[in-house]
Amino acid sequence: MRKKLLGIALCLAVIGSMVGCGDNKSSESASAGSGSIEKSGSEGDAGENQKDMKIAVVLHAMNSSFYTKMSDGAKAAGKDLGITVDVMAPTTASNLSEQVSLMESCITAGYQGIATVTWDPSGFNSVIAKANDAGIPVVGFNQDAEGCGSEAFVGQEHEDAGYQMGKYMFGEVMNGQGKYVVASCAPTDSALIARTTGIEKAAKEYPDIEFGGVIDIGTDLTNAYSVIENAYLADSEIDAILGVDVFSEAIGTYISTNGLKEKIKAAGFDLVEGTLEHVKKGDMQLTVGQNPYLQGYYSVLDLYMNLAHDGQFIDVNTGAQLVTADNVNEVEPE
Repeated sequence: MRKKLLGIALCLAVIGSMVGCGDNKSSESASAGSGSIEKSGSEGDAGENQKDMKIAVVLHAMNSSFYTKMSDGAKAAGKDLGITVDVMAPTTASNLSEQVSLMESCITAGYQGIATVTWDPSGFNSVIAKANDAGIPVVGFNQDAEGCGSEAFVGQEHEDAGYQMGKYMFGEVMNGQGKYVVASCAPTDSALIARTTGIEKAAKEYPDIEFGGVIDIGTDLTNAYSVIENAYLADSEIDAILGVDVFSEAIGTYISTNGLKEKIKAAGFDLVEGTLEHVKKGDMQLTVGQNPYLQGYYSVLDLYMNLAHDGQFIDVNTGAQLVTADNVNEVEPE
């Protein structure tokens, strides 16, 4: 485990000293290779080495407002720091070979640093090793595959976030009784496995809570709705459905459409508008935020501080924000 050397407060102090470094010079979108690239940057008052710096941010998807927030954060960091930040993603969500291909293209293109979502347990090891051999540091964000070779991780502590979800749902909402299933858009994804592990850890503290397994809802909300419907029709003893990703919105949609909020309790992840509306209406009792904007921003900042100032890489925990009916009206959608 990498040692967490500094906290978010220090990062905020660093950002505070850098914001306003220059005016926005350019912002454009273009197609490149098998994915899409969005460019942003500004020269400002940065020195020659800094203003010529190029950092690539390789997402695993762009089919949700959640991913757009990560992109926005990364591009904002580029503008604040006076460097070029190019954001790209596969044309197909969570396509490992396509994402790796984009990273290989970034190595060939001479980017000084790469930030990427390392969502597969071992699928990025080789390409990160190739980047390291070329003297290009890689920072993982949003999802972490320990041992993949990245210099640091910026994002939520996923198992702890899952545990917090489980404690709230099993203790506060279900009163220690009932059967639950986990809805996951990618059951082999390292971050979603960790969240599920955290939920199961919490469940062990309640002897009368039963685990009904994991259902694969995919990354399309219409398909997710159908999978959730089939799971409930096959087992009407399900008392709760706990989502572990941004597509948890489909759980609330199913409950709302079928008038089941008195029978099924629900929770999910991320603060997208649809999920927040379900919490407001009582179709879902909880959603957990992780601040995707900061994940994009800090991953670029981490690389910049190392490349421009020889700073030591740090891990940053962007937190687990529990949003319930009590505070949902105070939360802005991601």
